[in-house]
Amino acid sequence: MKSYIFLFAGLLFASLSIHASTQAETQWRALLKDHANCVTWVSATVRVEVSAGGRSLPPQEQKLEALGTIIAEDGLTVLSLTKVDPTSSILSRLRSPGASVQVHYTEVLILMQDGTEIPARLLLKDVDLDLAYLLPISNPEEDGKSSPFSTVPGLTKKAPTPTVLDEVVSIAKLGRNLYRQSTLRRGWVNAVIQKPRPYFVIENTEPGTPVFNSRGKWLGIVVYKMEMGRPSAIVTLPVEDIMEIADQVRSRNQ
Repeated sequence: MKSYIFLFAGLLFASLSIHASTQAETQWRALLKDHANCVTWVSATVRVEVSAGGRSLPPQEQKLEALGTIIAEDGLTVLSLTKVDPTSSILSRLRSPGASVQVHYTEVLILMQDGTEIPARLLLKDVDLDLAYLLPISNPEEDGKSSPFSTVPGLTKKAPTPTVLDEVVSIAKLGRNLYRQSTLRRGWVNAVIQKPRPYFVIENTEPGTPVFNSRGKWLGIVVYKMEMGRPSAIVTLPVEDIMEIADQVRSRNQ
């Protein structure tokens, strides 16, 4: 009799797990269908000036592309600074204690899915948190046009905290060679770090993209964990930090 009870309980648990998984997948597919363009490619043309060993090297120009997440209807976009700032990569190659790298942004473009390129300006670089914030130079709404930007769903200043082994997804986009097609990346939470700063360690993510839980709630943005100015691991920075810094960005640029 006990064996039948255990068998029934096991089947019931399996059925509930499958149902919960199906619900999450339905939610995630709707997320991709309705909000895929909250993630956008950003193009940055930079002029790099390097000084090392008491001499200055000739300036070089680089064109970089990175994924960013749109967090406001006016196009305010957040991305991983490392992806658009080659400073840490250059310093790691130079291995010179007195080396200096200056990065000047000569052109920044938000690359819309329809092929439109919207000029933008870099508002803030946070090296410690690996964050960059940029904003379109002109606001379409000020010109009487509707906003072309799709914002990350569930904008909030506080998000739920995931637990270890929770399944999550992140919205991303493929590269130009695959027509910048939108994708979902399914992953899971490996660790939740509380101190000295909250981070979520999540598998199968890409810097600059948003992460969502099984209910489609926005959890944070994927960035690099920085150590002495250099990227050391991929982590997810919670919504609270993203939006707090966004408020600071706006207050400084009013």
